Amino acid sequence: MSNLLEIETANFLTFLGAQRLKPDSVFLLVMGMTGSGKSSLIADCTGRDDAQIGHDLASSGTNSIAIFRTGLHDRDVYLIDTPGFDDTNREDVDVLTALAHYLSVSYANNVSINGVLYLHRISDTRIGSSTRRNLEMMKALCGEDAFGNVAIVTTMWSSDHFGIEYAKQCSREKELRDIYLHGMLEGGSRIVNHSQCQTLSQRRSSARSILDMVFDTWKDTKATLKIQHEMVDLNLTLKRTSAGKVLEEEITSHQRSFERELKALGVPGGRREGQQRRLADVLLETRDSEIRRMLAENNQALDTMRLSLLEIHKKQEQQFIEQVSMMQKEWKDTLREKEEEYRLKDLEYRNRSLYRQEKEINQRKRDIQELQTNSRRLVATESALEYERETFRDLARQGHRQLVELQQVNRLQHGELMKAKKRDKLLEEELEKLRSDLKTLREETQSKLDTTEKVKREWVGPLLQGVATGGLGLGRSLSCVSNSRSS
Repeated sequence: MSNLLEIETANFLTFLGAQRLKPDSVFLLVMGMTGSGKSSLIADCTGRDDAQIGHDLASSGTNSIAIFRTGLHDRDVYLIDTPGFDDTNREDVDVLTALAHYLSVSYANNVSINGVLYLHRISDTRIGSSTRRNLEMMKALCGEDAFGNVAIVTTMWSSDHFGIEYAKQCSREKELRDIYLHGMLEGGSRIVNHSQCQTLSQRRSSARSILDMVFDTWKDTKATLKIQHEMVDLNLTLKRTSAGKVLEEEITSHQRSFERELKALGVPGGRREGQQRRLADVLLETRDSEIRRMLAENNQALDTMRLSLLEIHKKQEQQFIEQVSMMQKEWKDTLREKEEEYRLKDLEYRNRSLYRQEKEINQRKRDIQELQTNSRRLVATESALEYERETFRDLARQGHRQLVELQQVNRLQHGELMKAKKRDKLLEEELEKLRSDLKTLREETQSKLDTTEKVKREWVGPLLQGVATGGLGLGRSLSCVSNSRSS
């Protein structure tokens, strides 16, 4: 786990320009709706099954991207996994803010995007509003000048190339070409199909062939995305960028719809009586509160879009520090829980060991007392033999039988003792394993704490300084931050 976190941290800092990268490295932005197969494609390209869960450092509101590195023709290829503009756990303005921030910071530090892979589910029966919104946002983020470095990857194809479903999917692909992607294709974009419904080896072969194709095409080209040019070179606020205008138009449309509905809720309805009227009033009041809450959220989103790149960076930095602190707290809590589990297990072992020793000592005392009693009985019997030999023989046989039975009991007790010692050994082995696991967890926790502290030192400080002073390209455009925000 700690090793994975170190890899993710290194990839993340490399993308932002906080760590030195190889001059021939290739960066590919992977975009698309939630569930379009972005993480699966990255897993197939990199051969990493943990791409599905590789967002530890890049999640929960501090960062919306995760970077995965693979090798191709002796060059490093970085695949940048991004969220869609339909993520139920994030607002669209949060997604846009995070993408604009990190793409602009990397661009300001001379880390360029070589190409964009936009994933589209061909299995969708129609082009819905979410799909259209994602396509429009992708176009606005990239810009016409970067269309030549965009590939639309269609996923979720039917494996039956002679079936009805496959024919429908081919028709949908034609609709994409002729209507929704016509301008992009004329601008140099291309459509490629990813055979995702086949076996694992075939699917990975399809993914690698797509990666080979875009690598050969874009390996020596750099694409300046429109959002990067607008926020870094032109020093625009997020609201004034092309992507910001698309999102603002949608938010404004929702605002007008909410206001109309809110106004309609204030119009008295027909006559209602008794319980029916009270129920209607409760429903209206609930809906009124809900609409006012959504209006407030939209206003907050519009306020966020008025921020400049430097202001966005400060906000993202604070969120990043808070998330790192929360992750550290979770790791420490986990360590404390493990230590407490070990302490209780060790205490249980000690108590059971003491109880078993005490029980064994008491049993031995009882055995000795019984043997002493039998010995005295035998001596008395031997004395009586002088007077009554026949009685002595009977008593002797009885004593012998008792002795045999006692030996059997001793053997059984000895067997139970051996079993108890065996259980002791198993418990000691379990305790030793817990002790080893605890030691490993302590080392991993310390490694993760060191890693996140390294992130604070190597990313927060240098990047803020780079952003504020101009770094490798940002200074000349951020000098006008206050004038830009007022517009």
